[in-house]
Amino acid sequence: MHRRTFAPAVALAVAVVVTGCGGAGERAQVPAAPVPTRTVPPPTLSPTTVFGAQPRATRVVDGFTVFEVNAQQYELIGKRLVQVLHREGLWDQGVRFGANADPAKDWYIVLIKPGLSQLSPRQILNRLLGVY
Repeated sequence: MHRRTFAPAVALAVAVVVTGCGGAGERAQVPAAPVPTRTVPPPTLSPTTVFGAQPRATRVVDGFTVFEVNAQQYELIGKRLVQVLHREGLWDQGVRFGANADPAKDWYIVLIKPGLSQLSPRQILNRLLGVY
Protein backbone atom coordinates (compact mmCIF):
# COMPACT_ATOMS: atom_id res chain seq x y z
CA MET A 1 0.00 0.00 0.00
CA HIS A 2 2.88 2.38 0.68
CA ARG A 3 4.38 1.71 -2.77
CA ARG A 4 1.35 2.99 -4.62
CA THR A 5 1.35 6.36 -2.82
CA PHE A 6 5.11 6.74 -3.02
CA ALA A 7 5.45 6.44 -6.83
CA PRO A 8 3.04 9.31 -7.72
CA ALA A 9 4.71 11.51 -5.08
CA VAL A 10 8.15 10.97 -6.66
CA ALA A 11 6.79 11.69 -10.15
CA LEU A 12 5.18 14.90 -8.87
CA ALA A 13 8.42 16.01 -7.18
CA VAL A 14 10.43 15.43 -10.36
CA ALA A 15 7.87 17.37 -12.42
CA VAL A 16 8.06 20.32 -10.02
CA VAL A 17 11.86 20.39 -10.16
CA VAL A 18 11.96 20.21 -13.97
CA THR A 19 9.28 22.91 -14.32
CA GLY A 20 11.11 25.15 -11.86
CA CYS A 21 14.30 24.91 -13.94
CA GLY A 22 12.73 26.69 -16.87
CA GLY A 23 12.28 23.58 -19.08
CA ALA A 24 11.22 23.62 -22.78
CA GLY A 25 14.27 25.58 -23.92
CA GLU A 26 13.51 28.73 -21.93
CA ARG A 27 16.51 30.34 -20.32
CA ALA A 28 16.26 32.17 -17.05
CA GLN A 29 17.58 35.72 -17.14
CA VAL A 30 20.53 36.12 -14.80
CA PRO A 31 20.78 39.66 -13.48
CA ALA A 32 23.96 41.44 -14.45
CA ALA A 33 26.57 41.77 -11.73
CA PRO A 34 26.78 45.28 -10.30
CA VAL A 35 29.70 47.34 -11.52
CA PRO A 36 32.10 47.90 -8.62
CA THR A 37 32.80 51.48 -7.71
CA ARG A 38 36.12 52.72 -6.44
CA THR A 39 35.81 54.40 -3.05
CA VAL A 40 39.47 55.22 -2.53
CA PRO A 41 41.74 57.33 -4.65
CA PRO A 42 44.01 55.54 -7.14
CA PRO A 43 47.45 54.79 -5.67
CA THR A 44 49.19 57.22 -8.04
CA LEU A 45 47.47 60.24 -6.52
CA SER A 46 48.82 62.18 -3.58
CA PRO A 47 46.73 63.34 -0.60
CA THR A 48 47.16 66.91 -1.87
CA THR A 49 45.69 66.06 -5.30
CA VAL A 50 42.67 64.33 -3.79
CA PHE A 51 41.88 66.40 -0.72
CA GLY A 52 43.45 69.85 -1.04
CA ALA A 53 46.07 70.43 1.65
CA GLN A 54 48.32 67.55 2.67
CA PRO A 55 47.93 66.47 6.32
CA ARG A 56 50.32 68.41 8.54
CA ALA A 57 52.32 66.82 11.35
CA THR A 58 52.06 69.15 14.33
CA ARG A 59 53.91 67.42 17.16
CA VAL A 60 54.92 64.12 18.76
CA VAL A 61 53.27 63.11 22.06
CA ASP A 62 54.29 59.88 23.84
CA GLY A 63 55.55 58.36 20.58
CA PHE A 64 52.41 59.34 18.64
CA THR A 65 52.81 61.74 15.73
CA VAL A 66 49.83 64.10 15.62
CA PHE A 67 48.51 65.04 12.16
CA GLU A 68 45.93 67.68 11.34
CA VAL A 69 43.62 66.43 8.57
CA ASN A 70 40.51 67.77 6.91
CA ALA A 71 36.98 66.31 7.15
CA GLN A 72 37.25 64.27 3.92
CA GLN A 73 40.58 62.75 4.96
CA TYR A 74 39.23 61.99 8.44
CA GLU A 75 36.22 60.17 6.95
CA LEU A 76 38.35 58.15 4.51
CA ILE A 77 40.78 57.15 7.26
CA GLY A 78 37.86 55.85 9.32
CA LYS A 79 36.68 53.69 6.41
CA ARG A 80 40.14 52.23 5.73
CA LEU A 81 41.30 51.72 9.31
CA VAL A 82 40.46 48.00 9.61
CA GLN A 83 41.90 47.27 6.16
CA VAL A 84 45.23 48.92 6.90
CA LEU A 85 45.81 48.06 10.55
CA HIS A 86 44.38 44.56 10.71
CA ARG A 87 44.33 43.03 7.23
CA GLU A 88 47.77 44.39 6.34
CA GLY A 89 49.09 43.18 9.72
CA LEU A 90 50.28 46.54 11.04
CA TRP A 91 48.42 46.18 14.34
CA ASP A 92 50.41 43.00 15.04
CA GLN A 93 53.60 45.03 14.45
CA GLY A 94 52.69 47.47 17.21
CA VAL A 95 51.21 50.25 15.06
CA ARG A 96 48.70 52.24 17.10
CA PHE A 97 46.16 54.82 16.03
CA GLY A 98 44.03 57.48 17.65
CA ALA A 99 41.67 60.15 16.38
CA ASN A 100 39.74 63.15 17.65
CA ALA A 101 37.48 65.67 15.99
CA ASP A 102 35.40 68.77 16.62
CA PRO A 103 33.35 69.28 13.44
CA ALA A 104 31.89 72.55 14.76
CA LYS A 105 35.41 74.03 14.75
CA ASP A 106 36.43 72.15 11.57
CA TRP A 107 39.18 70.47 13.61
CA TYR A 108 40.27 66.87 12.91
CA ILE A 109 43.41 65.09 14.13
CA VAL A 110 44.81 61.59 13.90
CA LEU A 111 47.60 60.16 16.03
CA ILE A 112 49.89 57.45 14.69
CA LYS A 113 52.52 55.42 16.51
CA PRO A 114 54.58 53.27 14.09
CA GLY A 115 55.55 50.55 16.59
CA LEU A 116 57.94 47.97 15.10
CA SER A 117 56.57 48.29 11.55
CA GLN A 118 59.66 50.09 10.19
CA LEU A 119 57.27 52.53 8.50
CA SER A 120 57.22 56.23 9.24
CA PRO A 121 54.04 57.76 10.68
CA ARG A 122 53.62 59.59 7.33
CA GLN A 123 53.81 56.28 5.39
CA ILE A 124 51.13 54.78 7.64
CA LEU A 125 48.97 57.88 7.21
CA ASN A 126 49.34 57.63 3.43
CA ARG A 127 48.20 53.98 3.57
CA LEU A 128 45.18 55.05 5.59
CA LEU A 129 44.43 57.61 2.89
CA GLY A 130 44.86 55.01 0.12
CA VAL A 131 48.05 56.59 -1.22
CA TYR A 132 51.05 54.26 -1.37
